[in-house]
Amino acid sequence: MEKSEPMDYASTGVDIDAESLAVSSLISALSKSPRKTGQKGAPVDLPGGFGGIIEFGDSRLALATDGVGSKLQLANELKRWEGVGIDCVAMNVNDLLCVGAEPLAFVDYIAVPKTDPDVHAILGASLSEACKRSRITLAGGETATLPGIVNELDMSGTALGWFPKGHAITGESLDVGDILIGLPSSGIHSNGFSLVRAVLERSGLALDDNAPFETNHLGREVERFPNSTGEITIGEVLLNPTRIYVDPVIDLILSCRGGIGPCNSSDLKALAHITGGGLSNLLRLHDSLGWDITDPMPIPPEFSWIEEVGSVDSREMYRTFNMGMGMVIAVSSDRAVDIVKWLNKKLLGCKIIGVVTNQGRKVTHVDPTVNFEHY
Repeated sequence: MEKSEPMDYASTGVDIDAESLAVSSLISALSKSPRKTGQKGAPVDLPGGFGGIIEFGDSRLALATDGVGSKLQLANELKRWEGVGIDCVAMNVNDLLCVGAEPLAFVDYIAVPKTDPDVHAILGASLSEACKRSRITLAGGETATLPGIVNELDMSGTALGWFPKGHAITGESLDVGDILIGLPSSGIHSNGFSLVRAVLERSGLALDDNAPFETNHLGREVERFPNSTGEITIGEVLLNPTRIYVDPVIDLILSCRGGIGPCNSSDLKALAHITGGGLSNLLRLHDSLGWDITDPMPIPPEFSWIEEVGSVDSREMYRTFNMGMGMVIAVSSDRAVDIVKWLNKKLLGCKIIGVVTNQGRKVTHVDPTVNFEHY
């Protein structure tokens, strides 16, 4: 690919539209659960698809499963795995938050071509730190040594959460005029790395080169590799672990549910984890309402670098990456200011970024080239 040729996610081998079609085909081929309504384990329909829900007496259990993706290829290249356990747990527990579930436990799956006790010790420490940040139990896991099947380390996992019956956050109660609150990301998180790796190759930079941009972004901390000295490297920026939003989001949900928070439970209308698909994730939350981003989050410098070096257009950037916003909460308009103030006491940088509209099921943006009508 010529250096001036615009890059996109599909050109690196990941077609989001084709992926969505494949997932739809998979789901349509699945048979219904043999467990019927009223039985423990019976499925509970829930819009959005951020987590699977099952009955459990007066409670509901939520499950989410995900992996780290091709971000691991950069970690494997650098032999720096200190953040990958955090990435893996984050991708799962953050999805659970979007249905109003409090994460409880996690199990991991690690596949390697060859067992290495030193690497597994690093992964174990990373998972332990992730569980501390998520306030969950690491309930077990599995390591498979698969020479000939996997060529380098891969990691995935499953998280379990719960909420009381009748307290799911579904998006069904959304109204025109509800306010969108953005929560800042810690960076790229764990999506879009096929494109990131292609841009890195085009740039000619090595992962241990100094970052070619100012890494300080509104107080965001880039977690340094152990024993690092000197300037922050591009590898450290790209591998900065995914932010885990259990604190403050679960604290917000529980305090509002208990009547001691900045709003009532009913004022928390919907939550979206901004992962693969970027802003189009908002379309998962309602069948007919729209989402207008009028004051987007400040963009961390690594995204601007990717956009410039890769000649990636704005719409593609907002379709592939979180662009500085890892989660969105839709809330009642009359409680939005109080909720933002409450959130900022725990996580600086939270802000009102837009509004729910009656423009039809679409996402619009202050940048007129950024708009989405399907996930």
